[in-house]
Amino acid sequence: MKPRKTGSIKWPMNHSEVLQLAQKSIDQYLRHLSDRGVGASVAPLELKEKLNLSLGAKAQSDHQLQLDVQSYLNHAVGTLDPRFMNQLFSGVQPWALAGELLATVANTTMATFEASPVATLMERELVQHLCQFAGWKNGDGIMVTGGSNANLVGMLMARNQLFPDYKKSGVSGARLVAFVSEEAHYSFGKAANIMGIGTDNIRAVSADEQGRMLPEALKSAISESRSQGEKPFFIAATAGTTVLGEFDPLEELSRIARAEKIWLHVDGAWGGSVLVSRKHRHLMKGIELADSLGWDTHKMLGTGLVSSFFLTPHANALRTSHGGGGADYIFHASDAGSWDLGPSSLQCGRKADAIKVWFAWRALGDEGLETYVDTLFENAQTAATLIKQTAGLELVCEPTSLNVCFRVKRPHHVPSAQWHRLLREQLMKKGQAMVNMATRKDDSFIRLITAHPGQNEKILKPFFTDLLKAAEDLSSWRG
Repeated sequence: MKPRKTGSIKWPMNHSEVLQLAQKSIDQYLRHLSDRGVGASVAPLELKEKLNLSLGAKAQSDHQLQLDVQSYLNHAVGTLDPRFMNQLFSGVQPWALAGELLATVANTTMATFEASPVATLMERELVQHLCQFAGWKNGDGIMVTGGSNANLVGMLMARNQLFPDYKKSGVSGARLVAFVSEEAHYSFGKAANIMGIGTDNIRAVSADEQGRMLPEALKSAISESRSQGEKPFFIAATAGTTVLGEFDPLEELSRIARAEKIWLHVDGAWGGSVLVSRKHRHLMKGIELADSLGWDTHKMLGTGLVSSFFLTPHANALRTSHGGGGADYIFHASDAGSWDLGPSSLQCGRKADAIKVWFAWRALGDEGLETYVDTLFENAQTAATLIKQTAGLELVCEPTSLNVCFRVKRPHHVPSAQWHRLLREQLMKKGQAMVNMATRKDDSFIRLITAHPGQNEKILKPFFTDLLKAAEDLSSWRG
């Protein structure tokens, strides 16, 4: 292959012109979002055949790229629509979208204050504001890549706080053990793998019928671990379990953690936002006694993916735990150096995610966000009421938060897990809604998430009608 001639790249259009071109397609998408809904699902190979995603040596025209924008939006899942009930998020606040655009246009990094001065101040303001909701006046924190990363940071902080020598020397001869609920998120196993602790040293603690960790079971597990010569160092409580949306008893767990001198981390990725609601914050009673908290504001507050925070009441503990290196080329001694967030993060280059959260919070304020959360809870109760009033549907349990779990009456010849999977797939193929299913203790059911403020009775009634119609259509299914 002959070497190509080098030279300056000539862009047919500048940044502003390209954004204006793309904005036409985006405006069209947003204007017709309610008509389009979540969009009909397409099998991977079928979608691959429909789209031309090939990359080659030749540049494509701006007109073709605009068509590519339209094509992407035409086949994207409509997560802004209230009929998206699938994951633990739905919808985005308008000003969060504006903040996302600002972060991309500025295209800076959160490693240093000098590279991202305003966004650094925004993130620090957000961290302090969120810490106050947890009852921590002088807390510390950092934005992270998601709830899973917050759980990893919590585990790492616990190790470095309780065993500071391990940061340099590594874990040698000690068997560190972490305790999580049997209902905990799978990310704790990944964190143990990354840290070299070993997934076998993540001990699952029994939960009650509602899915809340049993304090007595935790005490027994810690006692058993110590009797084996192990070193218990970390307890993970959950505020908003993935399946049922339940909250562990934080006050009782914190008493055990303090008595045993073990770090208590709270995975509030899903449920942390109840703290902004005076009506529902009781679900996290005792959070002020914890050592750390993970909180995803994109899940209940509509701040857009990814908006995740790791928070702790221990001032400067993040720098102590994570700091090291970079002083020779990036973290220079200066008046602004103490404001740098890079030493507190596991990342160096990091997008300014704080901008979208700051704008979303600024737009609604504490009071507006409280109303936002309360509306989500009201919608969950509306869904539960409709289920109880509808023949052919049965609640698994009364919803504590936004997870509304229910069964759909099925033919005896179809196993429960297969039946509920078929139902959700039927809705997705027709583009009527996207909802998930779950299996807990051999019981399978539909898991409806009311994370969008627009998921009111006007949306929910047609959803249940469509679901029952799908059940009728599939009643003679034989596989």
